[in-house]
Amino acid sequence: MPNFGEKVLAAAIFLALELPLGFIAYRATRRLKPFLVPAALLVAAVLVPDPAWGALLLLAGLFTMFGQAIGARVRKTVAEERRQLAAHGPSPWLGQSRRSSLSLIAVGVVAMLVGIAGDTTGPVSNWIAILIYYAGSIMLGIGLFRRHTVLVLYLGKRRAGWLEVIQVSTAFVAYGLATAGEFSSDPGQRLTFRLLSFVPFGLHFLFVWIPLMKAQERPVLAETPFA
Repeated sequence: MPNFGEKVLAAAIFLALELPLGFIAYRATRRLKPFLVPAALLVAAVLVPDPAWGALLLLAGLFTMFGQAIGARVRKTVAEERRQLAAHGPSPWLGQSRRSSLSLIAVGVVAMLVGIAGDTTGPVSNWIAILIYYAGSIMLGIGLFRRHTVLVLYLGKRRAGWLEVIQVSTAFVAYGLATAGEFSSDPGQRLTFRLLSFVPFGLHFLFVWIPLMKAQERPVLAETPFA
């Protein structure tokens, strides 16, 4: 059974993972409300005596912060991009730099692989390798994520709705697989789960990015997405 110090260390690791997401949520809302539920779950994970419940609370807090960050960012950008479309018409990816996103994807993949390579032995995960791995996964997820307005503009409203589901579900599956590996003391099983986490990210790229890159060349009318 983990002692209090180990619980605090686990909470600190998850806090480090949630900070970039919290920064995104705060920039979009300028409010502290999105932090209340994840903070409460983090504190409860340290105080709860059962380590299994503590792990579930940490995971729930991470997923909650992820949802808060994505939701806040989408709500902010949709209104801004509607105004941009009305004033200037469509522009490639509506200013969402594909080069910057590809850089995030590349750096994220490399960081994940470095984190995996640094945690291949021993029954207990190397916390530095965990931080590198999960930081890379967050960068990869942010790089892959496409704004709702972009999806609607280039692929149509109905198709964009399905792609939004794919974006969110693949992220949850990927982080779920990665976190499941942390419950195993077998380095081989941890390695398997972490390698499997690349599969949902790959499906995201296949079903969202590739259609968008093909649609980049199509002429689109400014009024089409919001008719």
